Amino acid sequence: MPSPTSTTTPASTVGVREVQRLETRTRLFDAAVTEVGRSGLAGADVSAIAAAAGVARGTFYFHFPTKEHVIVELERAEEAKIVAKLDTTTTSSLASVLAELIHHVLAAEQRLGAVTFRDMLGLHFSSTRPIDDELREHPLAEFVIAVITEAQANGRVQQDADAGELGVIFMTGLFALLATTPASAERVALLDRYVTTIVQGMETR
Repeated sequence: MPSPTSTTTPASTVGVREVQRLETRTRLFDAAVTEVGRSGLAGADVSAIAAAAGVARGTFYFHFPTKEHVIVELERAEEAKIVAKLDTTTTSSLASVLAELIHHVLAAEQRLGAVTFRDMLGLHFSSTRPIDDELREHPLAEFVIAVITEAQANGRVQQDADAGELGVIFMTGLFALLATTPASAERVALLDRYVTTIVQGMETR
């Protein structure tokens, strides 16, 4: 039994502190996403984010090393939502699965707003992207790699191809197209052609 002078923290106190920490982090995350949507990633003000969350500026950096880390976390969360909606039945063709993926990505663009979505994509090609963030470790890229690997096992994709490389190439090209072309019917048609071209390049001959 701890003595009256013991520095041991009761488990209940630790639990309360952890809940408070998570609540503060969530408020900061939501405030940062709102600020980026309003001012863009470059123009987002950490002081404004902290003020909106009701904490000191330094508290932001306790939870997030940079503003970019917030966007990377947002992107991973959105990708996880998309993967949960995707059809993974074995009867689906590779082209149809990738087309469905793009459909959900475009829906995410509408949900997040043009400014946040643009900065999210742009971060993939920026030197300010967190160095520990690897594209192939993202939920969408992992999903695409798994689908390509399955297609290889079924003899629909070239056996000597590297599924990991193909998945990263597909995602990088998709992000580049989305980042450089405005939302329009023409962009949708371009993305359809992109899927067709990529899949044709992967398929066995």
